[in-house]
Amino acid sequence: MKNKLDKVIVDLKNKLPYEPKLDLIISRLESVKSLLSDNCQSLTLNPINGITRAYLDIVSDYEDPITNDLYSLEKEISALIK
Repeated sequence: MKNKLDKVIVDLKNKLPYEPKLDLIISRLESVKSLLSDNCQSLTLNPINGITRAYLDIVSDYEDPITNDLYSLEKEISALIK
């Protein structure tokens, strides 16, 4: 999961000059990354819940591979919390 998270963060940072609103999504993903390094001790709520919808609101590209990665990350974090 951490590799996928790193990949998505890098991909979004590459798109950042074209879509400045992605900064919030990137910061939420980076906060999850730091929480995961604490072995999920401090994860009680999913901080990236709804991140896929937020991404699609910004880019409106349903075929973008980042969309699938964001969705799977969102579900994996939810599964860790349960």
